[in-house]
Amino acid sequence: MKLSEKKIILEQLKKIINANNIKIGRAADLIWIAFHSRDGREYALHLQTFFRFCDSEKVLIADCDKYQPVSFIKEAPSFLPENFDWDKQGNNLFDEWIHKYQSNLISKLVVKEVKVNSYGDLKIIFNKNIILTVLIETTSSEECWRFFEYHSNKPHLVVTGEGILNPEDFSNDAN
Repeated sequence: MKLSEKKIILEQLKKIINANNIKIGRAADLIWIAFHSRDGREYALHLQTFFRFCDSEKVLIADCDKYQPVSFIKEAPSFLPENFDWDKQGNNLFDEWIHKYQSNLISKLVVKEVKVNSYGDLKIIFNKNIILTVLIETTSSEECWRFFEYHSNKPHLVVTGEGILNPEDFSNDAN
């Protein structure tokens, strides 16, 4: 990734520093994270790549957990792995974790810092010692993650294995 692209990413993502009222969910295998910024704007991060939420001691939830059944399904006598419907809301470990922690942890998070490395991997550091790590997992032009403002005609920041899609959209600081 070019240094100029890294600067664009950091410039765009600084909009969520101090954002709060975080919400997390999914649509099929796309993970979405909603941020409410201090200036009242709403932003979204869409993940179609490997991610993990960690605290200072362990991995709390990770990308592949959306394909793992919750315990009540897995422990059912009639459970057959080949019949597991991971996409049904509430069936997988990711859904279970979100349901369990949305109100007493996730919604209380505040973005403290955003980092990006030279490959486009993203790290969002929250209060409560929570860190979201998002990894680029391809060398192709496939989308890995995107960041955008809700209800806006501004271009989406789309990061692929080859860098930012249409970096020229962000040559103006007004975006």
